Amino acid sequence: MAYLRILVFIVGCSLQAPTPLFAQSANWYSFKGTANLIINYENSPGKTWFIRTIKMVPDQETRLSDTIPSGSGSKTYVLPVSLPQKVTLATSGKTLTLLLTPGSTLICHLDFTDLTMARFHGTDSLGVINEYLIKKNFSASMPFSARRASVLHTAASLQELSVQMDALYLEELQFFNKNIGRLPKWYQQHEYWDIRYADATDRMNAVIMREHSQNVKERVPVHYYRFLDSLNINNPAAKSCASYYYFLYEAFNKRMNANDLANGTKSSFIDYHINQAGRELSSEVSDLFKAFIVQLTFNHYKREVATEYLKIHGDIFSEDIWKAELEAYFKSKVVRAAKGKIPPNFVLADTKDSLTWLRSLKGNVIVLSFWFAGCKPCIEEFSAENALAEKFRNKPVRIVSVCLNTSKDVWKTWSEHFGLKTINLWANTEWEKTIIEKYDLNVFPRYVLINRDYEIAEMNADKPSQGLEAQINSLLAR
Repeated sequence: MAYLRILVFIVGCSLQAPTPLFAQSANWYSFKGTANLIINYENSPGKTWFIRTIKMVPDQETRLSDTIPSGSGSKTYVLPVSLPQKVTLATSGKTLTLLLTPGSTLICHLDFTDLTMARFHGTDSLGVINEYLIKKNFSASMPFSARRASVLHTAASLQELSVQMDALYLEELQFFNKNIGRLPKWYQQHEYWDIRYADATDRMNAVIMREHSQNVKERVPVHYYRFLDSLNINNPAAKSCASYYYFLYEAFNKRMNANDLANGTKSSFIDYHINQAGRELSSEVSDLFKAFIVQLTFNHYKREVATEYLKIHGDIFSEDIWKAELEAYFKSKVVRAAKGKIPPNFVLADTKDSLTWLRSLKGNVIVLSFWFAGCKPCIEEFSAENALAEKFRNKPVRIVSVCLNTSKDVWKTWSEHFGLKTINLWANTEWEKTIIEKYDLNVFPRYVLINRDYEIAEMNADKPSQGLEAQINSLLAR
């Protein structure tokens, strides 16, 4: 019944198909685009705010922390932006979600006595759009994204989760429908598809996340995936929504896993996703998604697999610029911490507030496991990491978990919940930026393997659930 109510509401939205701001052209994606964020503030109690945004391709995550003096003032930030892109500003216990577009300027007026009353001026109707986002952000005690994440962990079953997600989905669409009249036409379309694909992605994620967090394979209700029936795989109207590409990734993963289970096969991740994109997606959507998958393979799996694939299959793109940008991105990563070099040192706190120096572990084979709370692939590896920690407990091997982008309290809660048996460390905001930059961290989890001579043996080591044990034994045997 809840599913039928959703369909009725979607039809009732009566959205046309407005022409998006980013017209159909070869240059619709701004590879080197930037946007200006100007924040004028008053009544500051001398706080720090944190700014975070992610550009999809080439991958570029921006994390800034800036101490704001007491009183009034102004700060200006230039951020990499290639599409209509979300930016989070966290301070004083509140998180504001903003939107920037390539080449735009957004002026944000913040009064620390009441951050919910933020005011905006900007190009491309960004003032109106961001006023809507702030209103949406504070329409309830928690933003919709945070409420969906909470449901994932608190629902007693997938059936209950589905019902609660239905309710949140309807509430978010109803809020959008109530405020749609003030929004520019291009953003009406953008927000509509962003809501729908973000909801679908969270629901698909929930099945695997709950399985790994509870360590129990939960029966999926018969009609659980019916939300996919009304969503198009090929949707050029959503090509400027980052959530659409994350949806495609999850949808193709679901297909790949079902196909492998049915046929007893193990598909190549990069081959399967790119073949699916080539068959089902229009050229512009396909180009960005393929670039995203090649980049993901480079960052999260094996760099040599991605670089060799691009060398052999450089003709997979309809526009040559995608291949050129990926090749430049791959080349730029060579200058960071690399195989054969001494690992950058850090000094981080453990769960007992004692400090651990990385270099103090010299003489052991060291595995660095970089993760953050809320990272699904990180959670999937915790049990395998614990198994390796037990297996090598009496050998000169140290497995070091480094938690980033997570508050200290949440890190301790997660550490206890998953029973981490590794050397478990937390990076505060001062160390976080240094570690991310020096270890070139843009996708998580990331495993770095250090030999007993204290040299980096692998910058992208295998996962614990895959070949990491063999790599450790190989270093021990030398």
